[in-house]
Amino acid sequence: MKNFTKLIHFEEWLIERKVDLSINEIKCRASIASHASWFGARVRLGPNNELIKPLWISLKADELTDSKLAKVRELLNDCRSGLLFLPEDQ
Repeated sequence: MKNFTKLIHFEEWLIERKVDLSINEIKCRASIASHASWFGARVRLGPNNELIKPLWISLKADELTDSKLAKVRELLNDCRSGLLFLPEDQ
């Protein structure tokens, strides 16, 4: 696959995945899709799971709680761990 596909929603967060079997690589990413259609303009987690928030986006306090970000990071790590992705109860 050359494009990211939607994998799962966790509250307002979208987890997407791209699999390249020719080089045996799995890429996963997480973002809040409601603020922009283009991934780079969204609130998102970067390649090292760091929070990236464009300056022009304002968020409600409950969208970026530590517990919610921890769960999103956990889902990303699970996504990256292999082809089979079976999230626990969200």
